[in-house]
Amino acid sequence: MKLLAIYLLTMIPLILEGVTISQEELLKKINSPPPDWMMSQINEDLSAFKTTGITQEMLDKTLEEVYALPTGRGAQFVCYRIKNNRITYNTPSESPSDVRITDFIKFIQLLGKYVKLPDVDFIVSLWDSYDRPLFLDKTCCPIFTMCRLKSNQVGVLFPEVRFFEHRERIFNDIEHYSSHSPWEDKLNKSHWRGGTTGGFYFEYEWDYKPRSRLVLFSKEHPDLIDAYFTYPYGLNNTLKTILQSYDLFRPWMGQTTGIEYKYQIAIDGNTFPSSFWWQLVSNCVILKGESDYIEWFYKGVQPWVHYVPFNQDCSDLEEKFHWLKSNDEKANEIAQNATKFAREHLKLEDMLLYFYTLFNAYAELQR
Repeated sequence: MKLLAIYLLTMIPLILEGVTISQEELLKKINSPPPDWMMSQINEDLSAFKTTGITQEMLDKTLEEVYALPTGRGAQFVCYRIKNNRITYNTPSESPSDVRITDFIKFIQLLGKYVKLPDVDFIVSLWDSYDRPLFLDKTCCPIFTMCRLKSNQVGVLFPEVRFFEHRERIFNDIEHYSSHSPWEDKLNKSHWRGGTTGGFYFEYEWDYKPRSRLVLFSKEHPDLIDAYFTYPYGLNNTLKTILQSYDLFRPWMGQTTGIEYKYQIAIDGNTFPSSFWWQLVSNCVILKGESDYIEWFYKGVQPWVHYVPFNQDCSDLEEKFHWLKSNDEKANEIAQNATKFAREHLKLEDMLLYFYTLFNAYAELQR
């Protein structure tokens, strides 16, 4: 990718503390047909390039035209190459020590220990979501992104692997605690903790924000939900004082705290709700705010089967809680469906499988 002023090639040592991968399970998954939902998502993400293919010229043109924009460096591109089962990268501006880069490389190296990867060149955006219209207008190749809007035609979803060693520990802890938290012993209400994300908050409109609506709803209905902000992300001192005056903050107590409750909330922050993946394994009913943002596994979960949808403004949340309380057996079934899906499809082996399947589908178009 010759257009970049700085060209960095590196191989980061494979240091994986505490990560346990079942080689038998991984190879069994890789040697079996991938789940239908997985192939459906990958085919959808690459569908815009089925006829044109993916060329080096397309990658170079995208880099050149996006970076020519006044705000183009905000795309935070990293260009990766996998060749002969080795991964290298180059980037014009991002730090080589950025964990979003180092952990990505470590994860692909981990996959390369078990399988032969196809030779591919691809571009990753370090942002949570690659959806800025100015950038999309100049993009003529696939851009790998952790999240995208449903309407995005160039975003190729991939599992978030930043801090993946820590994520595995969270998954295992929640799986352990949830297996020792029977449905009938859980508190019959909901739980949520999170930051004041979701765009800039202003004095005249902060209470319109979805997360603000949720914590204010909790103040009005403490019998239904225990929801508080944990940290004042991006708030100026005036706004911080205003929100504190409403008693909207509580300390963060860890992911396993919510397992004591029958219901948990997944609601968008700046983009997707980063809690959704681990909440699915908690043996709780997840009430998820309806949203146009999607992640790599969303085609595998269905509303009213694996989670219960609600309006982001919380206008129907009270109704949804009363329905769950009146249909406890069905609620328990939804919780079990979610936990079963997470245990079967959201472990590290499944994330490795997704990358392997994606790279092979991508390589067919790049040849």
